[in-house]
Amino acid sequence: MLQDQKQTAEQDVLHDLGGGLGLRKATHQDRERLADFHATTLLDMGETAPNEGLRAWMLDLMSGEHPTFKPGDFTVVEDTAAGKIVSSIGLISQVWTYEGIPFKFGQPEIVSTDPAYRRRGLVRAQFDEVHRWSAARGELVQGITGIPWYYRKFGYEMTINLGGNRGGSRSSVPRLKEGEVEPFRFRRAVVEDVPFILEMYQRTTSRSMLACVRDEALWRYDIEGRSENSDVRSELRVIETQDGHPAGVLIHSRKLFNGTMWARFFELKPGVSFLSVTPSVMRYLDATGEEYLKRDPDSGAAGAGGAKEFISIAFAMGEKHPAYDTVKDRLPRVRKPYAWYIRVPDLPAFLQHIAPALEKRLAESPQSGHTGELKVNFYRSGLRLGFQQGSISVEEWKPDRVEEGDAAFPDLTFLQLLFGYRSLEELQHAFPDCSAQTDDARALLPILFPKKVSNVWAGG
Repeated sequence: MLQDQKQTAEQDVLHDLGGGLGLRKATHQDRERLADFHATTLLDMGETAPNEGLRAWMLDLMSGEHPTFKPGDFTVVEDTAAGKIVSSIGLISQVWTYEGIPFKFGQPEIVSTDPAYRRRGLVRAQFDEVHRWSAARGELVQGITGIPWYYRKFGYEMTINLGGNRGGSRSSVPRLKEGEVEPFRFRRAVVEDVPFILEMYQRTTSRSMLACVRDEALWRYDIEGRSENSDVRSELRVIETQDGHPAGVLIHSRKLFNGTMWARFFELKPGVSFLSVTPSVMRYLDATGEEYLKRDPDSGAAGAGGAKEFISIAFAMGEKHPAYDTVKDRLPRVRKPYAWYIRVPDLPAFLQHIAPALEKRLAESPQSGHTGELKVNFYRSGLRLGFQQGSISVEEWKPDRVEEGDAAFPDLTFLQLLFGYRSLEELQHAFPDCSAQTDDARALLPILFPKKVSNVWAGG
C-alpha cells in the first residue's frame, strides 16, 4: 500500500518543494484519502473531525461525474517519504457575468494544510500553480470564500457581497385561518423541471450585477447528482397552485442548522405576487423544519433543560430580495453579508472585456457621447481610460509621481469600485489616499462604477 502511494506521488510531479515534499495534480486514485484529509483538516474552531458534509462534497468533486470539475483540478502536496497528503487546493472553473457580459472565472476552494506542515509556504506554492491553471483556461477573474484577511496575501481583495440573510422566530410564521385551504403546494423537483428552474434562476440573476452561469447540466446535477450528505446539496421544490400550475421555485437546506431552517432561493413567475406566495413558503419551511428535527434531533438548538429545539426560519438570499420587503416585520433579524475575495490579474484586459457594460452606463447618463481620457493612479501602476464619442478603450499607464492622474486608489481598493461593492464616496471616506481630483473623475467614475448589489450562487 505504501509503495503504491509512493508511486502515485512520483506521477505528474509539478514541483519539488524541498524537504521531501512534492507538489502534483491529484488523480482519481487519490479520491478517498484526499476526501479524508480535507474532512479531518479543514475544520472550524471547535468543530470535531471528520466533517462528513465536506467529505461527501469532496467525493462528488473527485468522482469524475461533476459537470465542471475533474480530479486533476486539485493540487496535492505530499510528503513523498511517508506517502502522506499534507496540503491541497481545488480550482473550480465557472462562467460569471458582469451586467450580463460573460467572463471565465476560477474559484480556488477547499484549502487546507496539515497543522504540522503549516507556515512552510505550501499554500502559496499551490496558489501560484492554480493561478497558472486559471490563466491557461482564460479565466479573467479568480475568487474565493474564506477566513478573514488570509487571502489578501495572494493578491485578493474582499469586494463582492457573500451571503446576508433575514430571519425570524417560528412564532412569526403566518397561520391559515380556520377553514382556509393552503393556496400553494411544494413538489420535489425532477430533471424535467430544469428549463423552468433555469427560467426562474435567470429572473433572479437579472437583479444582481454579478452572477454565476448555472446551465442545465449543473441544475440536473443539483437535482440527481449530489450526494445526500454533501455540504453543498440543497432541496429543490417547484411551487405550484392547487390545480398544478407552476408558480415559482424554492430551494432550501437539507437539514436544520443550529435550530434554523434555511431557504437559499425563492423566485416567482411574472404575474405571481410575493404577497400571495410568501406566507405559504413560510408555513412549508416551518412544517419541513419540524420533520427535520424529528429525523435529526441534534440539528436543533439547545433549549430549556438541554432539549433540542427548532426555533427559527431564515431566508439566505443576499442583502436584498423581494421577500424581505414583503414580510419585513416577520423577519426582524438582519445579518449583513460577508464578502468574496476577488483577484483580477490583468485589470486592463478585464475592463476592456466589460467595456460594453461601461459604455451602456455612460450612454444612459448625462455624459453620453463623452470624448476625453481618465487616468487612474494606483500609486505603483495605473490605467488610462480613453473615451471617443462614448466608446471606451483601456490601457496600462504608469504614473511618474504619486500625485499624478485624475483619481487615485491605494492597493486593491479600486476593485471595490469596479464590482459595485462600495461607492466612490464611501471609498474616499474610508481611505484618505483614495481621491477623485478632477471634474472628469468626479463626474465619470460614479457613472461607470455605481454601487450595485450582487448575490452570487457559485457553481461548485
